[in-house]
Amino acid sequence: MKNLGIRCEKLRHWGTVVTLSCISLTLGTAAHAAGEEDAAESRLEPQRAVIEATDRATISSEVSGRIEKMEFREGDAFTKGQTLVKMDCSLYAAERDRVGARLASARRQLQNNQRLLELRSVGQLDVDLSRLAVNENDAEYRIARTNMNRCDIKSPYDGRVVERKASVGQSVEAQAELLSIVGQALEARIIVPADWLAWLEPGRQAQLTIEETRENVSAKVTRVGASVDPVSHTIPIWAEIKVTPALRPGMTASAIFTPPLDLSQGQ
Repeated sequence: MKNLGIRCEKLRHWGTVVTLSCISLTLGTAAHAAGEEDAAESRLEPQRAVIEATDRATISSEVSGRIEKMEFREGDAFTKGQTLVKMDCSLYAAERDRVGARLASARRQLQNNQRLLELRSVGQLDVDLSRLAVNENDAEYRIARTNMNRCDIKSPYDGRVVERKASVGQSVEAQAELLSIVGQALEARIIVPADWLAWLEPGRQAQLTIEETRENVSAKVTRVGASVDPVSHTIPIWAEIKVTPALRPGMTASAIFTPPLDLSQGQ
């Protein structure tokens, strides 16, 4: 019985040890899991993003004149090459025709002097002066045609009208602002912690949730900012995004990145 009591005490003793070990293992596993969960939450913390247009411009008049047509209003979409503004260029058209007539006359004069030179009726100087007159009038004619082409202001890319700064019938001077436009191509500007530079580089994928529309948009980092903000210890990055009909410049989003696998395992 005594030996049995000793064995029972030992059994109870070892049972206590086993029980304590199991409790320690359980607590250790829970703490490890909690640490991994905190690390995962830290890695996947959403970052603020703003949708921006890659192209933005203020369209100005290159010639003085009266605005004849403005086909697009605020919010209207246009395609590359469409006429945004048409100026009344009747004066420039008349100037082009006048210079064109002078050019034709100078060419006839040159041809005539070349024939007379063959007959020794004029000298080489007359032919050279005729050729210079042709060149001068040709330059003026090209200027007149350029002015005519400037009367039709065409869109440089696909985009939308942000603001009209003039109206049909209004007379404007050269360099007067007419329209403010943005391109259809969009990108996301995201502010991220500077220590992300250890793994964040162009090509990294991200998922954006647009706050205004609640739609999810895929994104890919294209470039990283040149300097770190020393106060907030953050840096801006830009990501190209898949454009949807509802997206507009100025919208905000939450961006979620996934770090590299080796970094996740290291943490």
